[in-house]
Amino acid sequence: MNGTYRRPALCLILLLPLAGCVTAGKEKPKLTSEPSIERALDVLAGAAASEPLTGFLYRNPVRFEYSSTAGACHKFSLKNGLIFLPREFKDSDNLLALSLARAAYIYRLYVMTGMEEILAEEEETAALFQARIGLAIKLKNSDFERAKAAEELRSDFCTYIMEGSPAAVLSARTAALSTRPECQRPLETLQSQRIWLDETRAAINDESFFQLMKDRDLVKVRKGALTMNAAMKNDADLRALPTDAIYRYQRSFYDRQNGMFSLVSKLYRKALEDDAAWRAANQELIEQARREFSACNLPE
Repeated sequence: MNGTYRRPALCLILLLPLAGCVTAGKEKPKLTSEPSIERALDVLAGAAASEPLTGFLYRNPVRFEYSSTAGACHKFSLKNGLIFLPREFKDSDNLLALSLARAAYIYRLYVMTGMEEILAEEEETAALFQARIGLAIKLKNSDFERAKAAEELRSDFCTYIMEGSPAAVLSARTAALSTRPECQRPLETLQSQRIWLDETRAAINDESFFQLMKDRDLVKVRKGALTMNAAMKNDADLRALPTDAIYRYQRSFYDRQNGMFSLVSKLYRKALEDDAAWRAANQELIEQARREFSACNLPE
């Protein structure tokens, strides 16, 4: 009789670890439909410097797909949960991982800050992160030689290892402010956004508030980040609000945006500090890369 009752208990004991495995092994969200991008995600996950970012991506999933338009650069459609990577890097897991790392870093800032605009400062800190990933995966000259569209990527990496972080930040800012509609540029800067926000505050009792908001949306339309129909709807919805509701909206909008800008500034400063600390702790990696890329940025 005792043996009869022990058997079910024994079965339960044997099955419990399996049940735990099913729970613990909950399937990760799928971030792409492209096998080559899957491999790039694996490359990124294998770099020690990427750990906080890769964990974040699976907790806050977004889809990575290839862009259908020209331009060896990332593009965002974040309201639709999409990031587009350059198809030009499809045949290089390492270069694709670098492109993905930079775009994913910006996406993380987008989620953390709540900012709808991608700012030049975010591109700057993302460029530093991208270079650190390149060092962590031990990029070789041969990686770039296999991809004809990687000139800008190679130049950015060379600037970081040969000239240092300040030069890399300046290079990223120059690129972010350049006029390249195919790459959703030029970007706004934190300073230009603060000036615009102060203008909306001054316009609280003024009809120009509507125009300021509409003009902001039209800039997004020109960058391909918003459709004209959506911009027109936003304008109509705002103008349709009762007067007292508009005043409340204006004040809450200013307070919310001001808080976001303060957070962006704080994260920007921390990113620069983190980069300086990483460089100090990884001088040997940087020296190895300098030897590998000794002809960096020299005229051919």
